[in-house]
Amino acid sequence: MPGSFPDAGFFLTWKLGHGRTTKGDNMNQIPTEFTNMFGIPYPIIGAPMFLVSYEDLTVAVSEAGGLGAFPLPNYRTIDDLKTALKNIRARTDKTIGVNIHLSGRFAWKEQLAICLAAGVEFFITSLGDPRLILDDVHANGGKVFADVINLKQALKSAERGVDGLIAVSEGAGGHAGTIPVMVFIPYLKARVGLPIVAAGGISTGAQMAAAMALGACAVVVGTRLIATTEAKVYPAYKDALIAAGPNDIVYTDKVTGNPANWLAHSIKDFDTTPDLGSKRWLDMWSAGKSVAQIDEIKSARAVIEEMVEDYQKTLSVLPGVTNLE
Repeated sequence: MPGSFPDAGFFLTWKLGHGRTTKGDNMNQIPTEFTNMFGIPYPIIGAPMFLVSYEDLTVAVSEAGGLGAFPLPNYRTIDDLKTALKNIRARTDKTIGVNIHLSGRFAWKEQLAICLAAGVEFFITSLGDPRLILDDVHANGGKVFADVINLKQALKSAERGVDGLIAVSEGAGGHAGTIPVMVFIPYLKARVGLPIVAAGGISTGAQMAAAMALGACAVVVGTRLIATTEAKVYPAYKDALIAAGPNDIVYTDKVTGNPANWLAHSIKDFDTTPDLGSKRWLDMWSAGKSVAQIDEIKSARAVIEEMVEDYQKTLSVLPGVTNLE
């Protein structure tokens, strides 16, 4: 299927010349089911955020040892998507991921073909049946995880054959669930026999350690990565995250029709949902309650490295833990 689209030659050349590399140059690797699945050092996924996650942020997260990802709706045309993936592959051979929407609103078949040709290995599905892409992704050596906000969705996704679940919990930026991560992860872990990734309110290594203790094999970091030099948003958005506290986040369905978390002041004058391509989206700022842990703008690499260091430090000071070998 990938070969039927223009520019497949470039991506084929990339795939032949850039097999999965050894990641042994990263210090303090954190081996989990997720890192083993994708051959990456750290179980940290850069959230694929609408109008935030583009080439720079995707590359930076993957180059830092995590797994960078972007949402396909960020690129309005097939040519734009091809160009973005070509740019990414010119800058990194590390594992990357995408969020693909399968509702029929987007040209997902063409998007999928281009992503597979570019060596994308990690697919997060939203708004549709993941079975539409499972065979093609698996045939290319990739994995499909599904966003879920409750047990019903998790069980349905498992029945459909996904490789893992993203447990989108209370406090996540953008579309989110209502179950706290401290409850949701063990709840799913006990009832669904799949790898579980924790999403929602995670921006530090200590929070990552807590999620792993609950049974998660990786974490999604979103809000913290908006306040980075690589995030493609207005400076005022980043400054607002630094200034905000958890009480400045509002959970509402009035913007998109689905419940989501937003910086309250950015949607106080909201009236009607803009068209997908409207610039009005740039002034409505999604964010999670982990704004509580954002104090400054820094590089995505610095965020990842600090999380890893904090994770190791957290394990070393846990009461009763005397041997981490």
